[in-house]
Amino acid sequence: MKTMITIHDFSCHSKSSLTVVLPALSALGIDYSVLPTALLSTQTDGFEGYAYLDLTQFMEETILHWERLEIKSDALYSGFLGSEQQIGVVQKVIEWQKGRDANFLVIVDPVLGDKGEPYGPVTQALINKMGNLVKSATVITPNTTEAALLLGETYQEGLTVEEGLEWAKRLSQMGPTKVAITSIMEGGDGVVVAYDASSGASSIAKEHYLPISYPGCGDLFASILAAQLVKGVEFLEATKKASSLVSQAVALAYEAKRERNLGISVELIIPTLVECR
Repeated sequence: MKTMITIHDFSCHSKSSLTVVLPALSALGIDYSVLPTALLSTQTDGFEGYAYLDLTQFMEETILHWERLEIKSDALYSGFLGSEQQIGVVQKVIEWQKGRDANFLVIVDPVLGDKGEPYGPVTQALINKMGNLVKSATVITPNTTEAALLLGETYQEGLTVEEGLEWAKRLSQMGPTKVAITSIMEGGDGVVVAYDASSGASSIAKEHYLPISYPGCGDLFASILAAQLVKGVEFLEATKKASSLVSQAVALAYEAKRERNLGISVELIIPTLVECR
């Protein structure tokens, strides 16, 4: 069984981040070690007054314990990182694991913002630090806002597929050999543009866009992609599969009239994920 170090925040109510990632990885047959970055009473999109506990110190103590245990994993997937210090912790984990296995796979979802704006606590210093983390990644999965922030570009609501591909190529020059940019819109479809610098090949995954956007969809996409990659699925194929499965999850949640602020429900596609093992 393949193993993965999974780094993200945990919401105690509603679905996003680890409450999406962990069931998806389990259904896909991936064993994991969890390094939580923060504990929240709810996910943040659609709720106000939520409780937030920063876990930076816990992260550092956990890594020290894991080093003593000589834990070895096949891959790392990181999502929300709330501070420059936490990014530094992740970089230490990458260096530690790559020292044990040069083929250690690193998937980074550079969680920085959405809809043209950085998230509240995201500073320019944090964006710069995330850029350094991206250099250590094998694969990154930014949305269009995050791609713009990493590249120092002005956000474009109407970013075309061709422009998205050029951005993906530029992001690959920062270090990661594989880039998937999500949330590009083309007509009534949502598009993921993928570029593999190791082969020079690219692809697009296009799915019909429903009139609703659930929190946690990016987390579900990145976790499905990460699981497939660590099991040896080719990157462009894995990108298309992840996009299709997220689209199915959104359609099922929409048909079930699921409230948006409850986030995407991975449980609705668990049987399909199990079939993808």
